[in-house]
Amino acid sequence: MESPDPTVLAGDLLTLYGRIRRTLLTGKADDVTASQTAALGRLLRYGETTVAELARAEGVRPQSMGATVQALEDLGLVERRPDPADGRRALVRATDRGARAREDAWTTRTRVLTDRLAALPDADRDTVARAIAILTPLTER
Repeated sequence: MESPDPTVLAGDLLTLYGRIRRTLLTGKADDVTASQTAALGRLLRYGETTVAELARAEGVRPQSMGATVQALEDLGLVERRPDPADGRRALVRATDRGARAREDAWTTRTRVLTDRLAALPDADRDTVARAIAILTPLTER
């Protein structure tokens, strides 16, 4: 049997990613957007930073990240404080409320996928586990 074309596989993966994302959004119970979720997650993983550094890490313009951070701040999920090393800059960090909101969203999404995976036969769950092991290095480059 001939190996699948990488371009076809890439398209199939992107389609699947979109479908999984839409599936998880159907149970969404908060007003936090995907870009806000990504920024909040990065702050929780790596700690406080400037808006410019956060924008660079997320691959967006500083102006766009500024709007994202402002929305998160309005929701009480992040806070800004003066940078002690440079008073012209502000550092952004997740609040306790932001950490709880992120954990709650993670728990909800995990529950949705857990229920769907539990409905699969054991052999299919084994295949999913193997696929994850194979695909994970694709995101670590």
